[in-house]
Amino acid sequence: MTIRLSEREFEKFRKLIHDVTGIHMKNEKTTLIESRLAKRLRHFEMSSYSQYYDHLQTDALELQVFINTITTNETSFFREPHHFEFLKNDILSKRNSMVRIWSAAGSIGAEAYSAAMVCDEVLESKRIGWEILCSDINVDVINQAQSGLYPNKFIPQITERYLKRHCLKGFGQQEGLFIVDDHLRAHLSFRRLNLMEPAPSDIGEFDVIFLRNMLIYFNTPERKYIVENVVTRLKKGGYLLIGHSESLFNVTSCVKQVSPTIYIKL
Repeated sequence: MTIRLSEREFEKFRKLIHDVTGIHMKNEKTTLIESRLAKRLRHFEMSSYSQYYDHLQTDALELQVFINTITTNETSFFREPHHFEFLKNDILSKRNSMVRIWSAAGSIGAEAYSAAMVCDEVLESKRIGWEILCSDINVDVINQAQSGLYPNKFIPQITERYLKRHCLKGFGQQEGLFIVDDHLRAHLSFRRLNLMEPAPSDIGEFDVIFLRNMLIYFNTPERKYIVENVVTRLKKGGYLLIGHSESLFNVTSCVKQVSPTIYIKL
């Protein structure tokens, strides 16, 4: 029997999601929440979504599973290619010292590894060090990012030269998968971070921060907090990159726009 999510239950989950992550779930997301949480009801053999909601109030481990389940993680390699062209031609090619990059809503790591391939191409020959931090609120996607293992469906998104240099085809139990090579992965670190909480000082400062395609899930005051929070970890003269459907107009003045979706900290 299919268990339906009532309007009252949806409102309770919507408030919980906002309280924990800051994300605003619109009314049309009812079906999404219902379908994603149905497997958790089956796992606990529960007969209503209210039962599961009550369970979340006392089970911190399940609350993280809940966050992992409801957060959207659409991503791809070299998504919005102009950002990687800007990284290569306007930032990395002009550098003669260590480069640090933060993929702040990194999902499964495709963005971080895309940046890593560009860094390797430009900086290795110049013998300039570089490192990338990949973070997300979702523990499951951070674990996948750390593994560097991806389905072959992502292969068409990566150019031939990067595939040959950095990606190894899976065999046997890993048939249908590829893995990013150890050389590239050695430059990356991974961490669970909630951008609605103060950015920890121990992550250091960065020359480039990717904060793409996640601000759309927040209202204006929360966008302001997230951007200004993240920018505390951006060096002066460093660049903040946001998604093509996002804008910081009337959100914050902590960075200055240099081109659409690209900002600099003065």
